[in-house]
Amino acid sequence: MPRVAISLYFFFSGLVFSSWASRIPDVKDLFGLNEAELGAMLFMLPLGSLLTMPIAGWVVHRLGSKIISVAALFLYAVVLYSISMANTVSSISLLLFFFGVIGNFTNIAMNTQGISMQHALGRPILSGLHAMWSLGVFLAAGISGWTMSAGHSIQTHFAIISISTTIIAICFSFFLVKDYATDAVMQKVFTLPNKSLLLLGILCFCVAMAEGAMADWSSLYYRQVVHQLNKVSTLGYTAFALCMALGRFFGDRLLQSFSHSFVLKLNGMLILAGMTVALSYPTPIVVIVGFALVGFGVSSVIPLVYMLSAKSKSMAPSAAIAAVSSIGFSGFLFGPPLIGFIAQETGLRIALSIVAFLGLMIWVLSLRVRTDNIN
Repeated sequence: MPRVAISLYFFFSGLVFSSWASRIPDVKDLFGLNEAELGAMLFMLPLGSLLTMPIAGWVVHRLGSKIISVAALFLYAVVLYSISMANTVSSISLLLFFFGVIGNFTNIAMNTQGISMQHALGRPILSGLHAMWSLGVFLAAGISGWTMSAGHSIQTHFAIISISTTIIAICFSFFLVKDYATDAVMQKVFTLPNKSLLLLGILCFCVAMAEGAMADWSSLYYRQVVHQLNKVSTLGYTAFALCMALGRFFGDRLLQSFSHSFVLKLNGMLILAGMTVALSYPTPIVVIVGFALVGFGVSSVIPLVYMLSAKSKSMAPSAAIAAVSSIGFSGFLFGPPLIGFIAQETGLRIALSIVAFLGLMIWVLSLRVRTDNIN
């Protein structure tokens, strides 16, 4: 039951995040934003996440991942519904900042909880847990497409998601476990990673930037490609989210059969190939296939990086994850707005070529990954 509980927490966290991401084209149209203005607004979410990253690790370490997982998932649902009620760009920007803050606490707490369960079981499960997050992302994309086709408002859509998430957060809170004991002691709130963790952080940066770009811009790119109404704008993102989930379901098994470096290299090449195909041949079916390959590519990187960082001998797992995430998730901070600004000047198709370059960077960096020197 504990694994079922944390799996549901990951699932509903993904459901909440993707419910927002899939509605971005509607928000753009509602406020009449151009690509640069939308990019500036989207900047607020990862900014909130990044600014609270170090302190989140400290809070989770002090209070435990169990209590923070419950509180953060509940607040995540509350802020999602609040976003649907915002009626100005400034108010939705502020809410996105808090959405990023709460999302960050949810991320650190749930991954620390997952590491504790993985330690107790003695085998990798973190990729499978991230698969549940991705499954939530996929389902949310489908739900968003249905609500748009049926003409339901954003308020009704987000209310359904928020109420469901709140029920799960409360009902399954009793099955979460205490964090396992570790010899590492975190003495500072703002902990700088060593060289090994720095490399993991850069890898996390690359995949976070790629994933953030897909979450925020793939629906808009697909809509431009097919030249149809919003009711089909989520198909490309749905393919990405589905394949990201499938890749993570098989990720733990891959890690039992192949080296961490091999899996990372494979991921990087899939991102590079998928985005190159999607941008080179902008037809609906080709874009869907390309986005699917990108989904497979990003699938295993973050759970793999978290597993390696949690092996640190100098930091508690929550602190190590937070330190790596502080570097990595700045990719969410810089990626979407950067693509928005470039798209405003050159077009979205050229701007998204950054994702292909990030896939190449992941492949190159994976050559330096070692599993026996995380200290």
